[in-house]
Amino acid sequence: MKRKVLFFGLAAMLMSVSCVRPQSEESQPAEVPADSARTVEFRDFGPEPLVIDIEQYTLQNETFRTAIWTGSLMQMTVMTLQPGEDIGLELHTTTDQFLRVEQGSGIVMMGDSEENLDFQQRVEDDFAIFIPAGKWHNLRNDSDVPLKLYSIYTPVEHPHGTVHKTREEGILHDHDH
Repeated sequence: MKRKVLFFGLAAMLMSVSCVRPQSEESQPAEVPADSARTVEFRDFGPEPLVIDIEQYTLQNETFRTAIWTGSLMQMTVMTLQPGEDIGLELHTTTDQFLRVEQGSGIVMMGDSEENLDFQQRVEDDFAIFIPAGKWHNLRNDSDVPLKLYSIYTPVEHPHGTVHKTREEGILHDHDH
């Protein structure tokens, strides 16, 4: 009996020592400074499979609109609205749209007609906006920093590879399709 107690005591002590032993440097995960952002490549990767850090793409984007992925039924773009700028009043008759704000704040407006945008809501970092097909809508940056967001359209809204460097360019090209 004493041998069993001694054996289990030694086994328990060895297990506790091995559990608190520090790991070697090789098995320690590498620490990445929180402020280090990996530079991303801006292009339309669709329709190939893709996994990305969507927050990095959104925050690093400096254009009004850039398509990052375009498939046959869905599209994702990143956008930047400068202080005081808006997307522009628009209507997608057959496209549902999802927006997520990553930086900045503003006012989203929606309604059944251009003259009646009776839905208005303040949005800021981490807010999601769901825009049903057939709703007139606009988003205005009312802050003093760029409003950075990504947008998902289903079905696709813009041609594959779309890049609109400025709001004016985006509005001009939106009338082309």
